[in-house]
Amino acid sequence: MILTGEEIKRLVSLGRLSIEPLRGDVIRENGLDLRIGKEYAIYAYEGATIRPCELAEGEARRHFRVVKEAEEIAIPPRNFVLLTTEEYVKMPNDVVGLANLRSTLARYGLVIPPTVVDAGFEGNITIEVVNESPNTIVLKPGLRFLHLILVKAEGAAKYLGTYLGQRGVTPPKGLKAEC
Repeated sequence: MILTGEEIKRLVSLGRLSIEPLRGDVIRENGLDLRIGKEYAIYAYEGATIRPCELAEGEARRHFRVVKEAEEIAIPPRNFVLLTTEEYVKMPNDVVGLANLRSTLARYGLVIPPTVVDAGFEGNITIEVVNESPNTIVLKPGLRFLHLILVKAEGAAKYLGTYLGQRGVTPPKGLKAEC
């Protein structure tokens, strides 16, 4: 079941869902519109060969350049960046978020891969934004970019993964322990 704006407001008022900062235009008809934070990450090298299965947990991050306090975020043609939400979100244990790019940004040629924000997740949300266009697309922190649809889950779960409590943009972990 997709939660409506009224149900989302109820969860916030009960303290079951937390969004900081909570601006007046975050809660929408059927989800949340979250803003671009001031940090982003982009590959530090072009033409490198990346083997996630050979990288230990913290090693993958060296392949990314993290920019803090950005005034603009330029996404090169046919490339991607990792963006983070300005908002720090604490999800209820029985609500899952389905992340979508706002359709206006998609009309410029930007896309995000299917992304689930797990029940019980807490932190800034890091999202991969891909520029499929032949043009450099420049975004600014504070722009509403991510539409998070909230869905009621059967039962309860608590996210306990690596990214729990992340603040700012978080590059990927290495997958050596999983391969």
